[in-house]
Amino acid sequence: MTRRQANKPNRHGSMLIELCSSLAAGSMIMLLGITLIERSMHWSQSMQRQTNLQRQLGQLANTWREDFSKSQTAEFQSEDRVVLQAMDKEILYESKGDRVLRRSTSKDPQRNIPEDPETFVLDDGFKATFESPYLIVRATNPAGEVVSTRLRVFGKTS
Repeated sequence: MTRRQANKPNRHGSMLIELCSSLAAGSMIMLLGITLIERSMHWSQSMQRQTNLQRQLGQLANTWREDFSKSQTAEFQSEDRVVLQAMDKEILYESKGDRVLRRSTSKDPQRNIPEDPETFVLDDGFKATFESPYLIVRATNPAGEVVSTRLRVFGKTS
């Protein structure tokens, strides 16, 4: 036997076993990392939706209070439609699915050009209704049952 052959370690297949176990451990760590990243992205999107909804509800509540307090009369035509009469304009609020539209038109015949409607987008599963003198935004489940009331705004400010 030569000197080189005598110093050669006797490792039959140990490199293959080490390689397979390293690949398995690395794959498990990568799978765990991907799962955590996916969950954090889902959580981030959920928080973004909640933030957008809160902002839209705040803007809708402020606009509703301001318009209602400036109006002389309010005609609640249905739970989806309200017409407010102010001194110089007529304001129409309509609930259409997951959004509320606000249209304002001037009573002056020379300036009777309707403004572009303002749209307040709610999240899926939310619906606005008008019940004198309140604007109510409710969350519903897929069966149409009311889950919670998210916003209940009185028309006049004291």
